[in-house]
Amino acid sequence: MKQLVTFVSLSLALAGPVVFSQETFTISTSYQNLLSNSEGTGMLDLILTEAFRRIGMKAEFVYTTTGKSLVDVNAGVFDGEINRIAGMEAQYPDLRRVPEPNMVMDFVAFSTKPLKISGWESIHDLDIGLVRGWRILEDSTKGFPHVVAVPTELELFNMLRKGRIDVALYDLYTGYAVLNELGLKDAVSLNPPLASREMFLYVHKKHEALAGRIALALREMKADGTWARLVAQVRTAYGIPLH
Repeated sequence: MKQLVTFVSLSLALAGPVVFSQETFTISTSYQNLLSNSEGTGMLDLILTEAFRRIGMKAEFVYTTTGKSLVDVNAGVFDGEINRIAGMEAQYPDLRRVPEPNMVMDFVAFSTKPLKISGWESIHDLDIGLVRGWRILEDSTKGFPHVVAVPTELELFNMLRKGRIDVALYDLYTGYAVLNELGLKDAVSLNPPLASREMFLYVHKKHEALAGRIALALREMKADGTWARLVAQVRTAYGIPLH
C-alpha cells in the first residue's frame, strides 16, 4: 500500500498542477439595457466578466426583477447583486459591499432645447418630467412648481418628444438607451450632471472574502485602461457623449 501511495503521489507530481474547473459566481441583475442584458454585451456585463476572470472565476448574470434582486441575494439565492448605491447593508444585513465602484451613475436632464444648467436650482422654473419612484429625483425637485411624475421612462421621453416638458430627468446611460429605442435624435443630455452616485457590486456574506479581490481587480482595470476602454465601447455604440 505504501508503494502504491508513493507511486500515485509521484505520478501527480510529474503530471504538474491539478487544473480545476472555473468556479461560477451568479450575479443578479434587474437591468435589460445597455448596462446589462441577456446578450452579455452590457457595460457592467463586460466590466464584471473581466474582473472575475482576473480572480480566476466566471461571472454568470441572472435576470431578477428589481424588487426581488436584493432580497434574493441577501437570502443567498444568488451570489451577488450587480449595481447599487452604498449603504444597502443597513437594510440587507447579509450583503457585503465590494469596496470599489463599478461605475458612477450620473443623473441628468435631457432636453431638445439648448438650455444651460448648473445644478438643481437652475431647473427650478422649467417644466420637469421624471419617473415616479426615483427618490433622488423626487427629493431633489420637491417643492418645484412644474413637476410631472409618470409611471415609465417611455412615457417620460414621449412627453419630451411632444414638447410637453422642457427637461426629462433620468440617468445618463439608460436615458440614452430609451432615446435609441424611440429613435429620438433631437434630445441630448445637458451638462453638468445634476447628481452623481458611485454604484457598487454587493456579494452575499458567504463570499465576503472575495470582496477585496474583486475590488483589486476593478482598480487594476481602471489603472491599465481596460475599464475606460469597455465604458467607451458601450458609450460609442449608444451614441452617448464621451465628455
